[in-house]
Amino acid sequence: MKRVVVLGGGFGGAFVARRAGKALRKNEAEITLVARDNYLFFTPFCTEIVGGAMEVRHATAPLREMLAGRAKVVEAAVTRIDLAAKLVETTVGPVPYDTLVIAVGSVTGTFNLPGVAQHSWFMRTLPEAIAYRNRVIDCLEEASRMPKGPDRVARLTFAVAGAGPTGVELACDVSDFLDEIVKHQYPDVGREEVKMLIVEGSERVLGSLDESLSAYAEKRMKRKKIELRLKTRIAAYDGAAISLNDGTSLPCHTLAWTAGLAPNPVVAELDAPKDKGGKLELDEHLRLKGNPDVFALGDCAAFVQDGKTLGPEGQVAWQEAKVVAANLIAGLRDRPLRKFRFKRLGRLVSLGRRYAVSEFFGMRFWGFPAWWLWRTTYLFKLPGLRNKLRVMLDWTLDLFFPRETVRIRYSGERTTKRD
Repeated sequence: MKRVVVLGGGFGGAFVARRAGKALRKNEAEITLVARDNYLFFTPFCTEIVGGAMEVRHATAPLREMLAGRAKVVEAAVTRIDLAAKLVETTVGPVPYDTLVIAVGSVTGTFNLPGVAQHSWFMRTLPEAIAYRNRVIDCLEEASRMPKGPDRVARLTFAVAGAGPTGVELACDVSDFLDEIVKHQYPDVGREEVKMLIVEGSERVLGSLDESLSAYAEKRMKRKKIELRLKTRIAAYDGAAISLNDGTSLPCHTLAWTAGLAPNPVVAELDAPKDKGGKLELDEHLRLKGNPDVFALGDCAAFVQDGKTLGPEGQVAWQEAKVVAANLIAGLRDRPLRKFRFKRLGRLVSLGRRYAVSEFFGMRFWGFPAWWLWRTTYLFKLPGLRNKLRVMLDWTLDLFFPRETVRIRYSGERTTKRD
């Protein structure tokens, strides 16, 4: 029986295993998914978790439940891929394969800027989102006990590096969170003392969207009193102050970094064709160039369409997963493989409670209609009826009740800086 091994439990890997496993005939092949965590984290809801609009578990789907009867799940971290020996080395032992699917994603990239990797806060994983949320609450707790002065100002300054979709959504959701909890739960802290700002190197926010939507987003953020530092880059960060490329500095004890991605270390060490950004080069069938037994998709893969490499987006991984799953089955049955062609459905960016901007099937939306479209689209993409109902309930309660400030810490959680 053929052994199909899928690496990565994100959108790409989980949906490949799910779709391919469903299409398999009895004893046709064995699919094994190797994932670091035993759940799929629905990353579009990351900033809503930080902002307290959603219960943490409701943005996850258990992989074993999701793949029951379709694929075997191995909870382990991938340490090395040996293409010549057709072997994947993991923290729980080697996993041999006949066909491999690489969907290990990417990691946060800090461009080797001094201090950024050690002192800033990342937003790529669920533990990182929880740790950042706890950090915001910690700062409010500490500031409420501090006398007014420079240290209190720095403690109450929350900066976000990068004005792409993640950075904008994070700033807006945290701003809404602060609006509610500071007023009702921290009487010793004035809302005017709490500062939220975005540092962005380009001349406008959401540069991938139409200029009219970018202008609307800037207008909404200014109404939320989010300071925009455009055409400005971060040069260094020491955990106490942000050094900017114009020679100035900003006192700030909490910097969220959403400004870049880097190749997964496993991919970086792999001896295979890669583009300038370190992503795996693919053929038209999403196979690794020069290796027909290996597929790749998502953030770790570089698929060139119309002369441009597709970006690291969830909808790209979703569409790639469909084709990879179909090609896995086609390969097992000696049928022709499908060529991949990405079709953009739209772009959706939340601007906090009841506001968003979106481009959908060539049409532009903003304000409440775009916000409704954002929530409806992602609700239907969320795996599992149980999670859909839970998220609907979370959102309904959020309309009538203030957001909660419970801090749930986990073993090994980062509280200050990285070692």
